[in-house]
Amino acid sequence: MVDAGFVYEFVLYFNSFYVFFLVVVEISLFIIKMMYLKSKGDVLRDIGIMLSTLLLEAIRVHLGRKGLLSEHGWKAIISVIMIFPCMAGICYLIFMQGIKIRLEIFFCYVELLLQCVQLFYAALYTVTACQNRSYHQ
Repeated sequence: MVDAGFVYEFVLYFNSFYVFFLVVVEISLFIIKMMYLKSKGDVLRDIGIMLSTLLLEAIRVHLGRKGLLSEHGWKAIISVIMIFPCMAGICYLIFMQGIKIRLEIFFCYVELLLQCVQLFYAALYTVTACQNRSYHQ
């Protein structure tokens, strides 16, 4: 059976590259929105929420890569807890953003999927690590 902690760390490693890609895409799309839209109020609020979400996501990924779930490190535990505010920020970008672009929505859905997979494997690892293991021969 595959170790859930290893899969979590693998998805977290992949997510570290995807977050960088998402930052580049989001900033590019917000520049396009600022150039072609007359109303800048909603876009500026969305930029603030997007930047704070992606900064929090970068901190979360950094902490998760510094600590391992198998070592029960506090950095890894904080990284798992920080998934929830990051998910809330991504959900805002998907559902409540003022001006939506389909490409942006797609990339945000992929990020949300990666976060859900990370949360699932972190919970699975927690359940399997807390089991009482007895080996019968």
